[in-house]
Amino acid sequence: ALIALAFLPPVSVVFGFLVVFLAMYTAVLERTREIGILKALGASSGYILGMLMRETAMIAIVGSVIGILLAYVSRWAIITLVPASLPVVIVPDWWWRAGLISLVGAVLGSVYPGTKAARQDTIEALAYE
Repeated sequence: ALIALAFLPPVSVVFGFLVVFLAMYTAVLERTREIGILKALGASSGYILGMLMRETAMIAIVGSVIGILLAYVSRWAIITLVPASLPVVIVPDWWWRAGLISLVGAVLGSVYPGTKAARQDTIEALAYE
């Protein structure tokens, strides 16, 4: 049982990476025309990649803050609705670690889709349906 628990954090990071990767890949496909318009207006590949990376980083940061707030809401609900249950301990020392893991996973998961978006040909992106 302890060996299985040791593999849980890396597995969750891998699955988180895959979820972000698929979400960003889908977002890039859906925004192909928008990226084509930006490129037609003179946006560089670096600008487009940076835009997608900033968007991903903001989503990861906001998601981490929402996750921390939901931990407190869940703790309150458990203590209020089931007072005889096990104690719920929230460890603030782990917030920065969890936030860093989510940020790194999100940025790594968006590197390929962002690079693909930055390399798109302007005419093909504008003609994409």
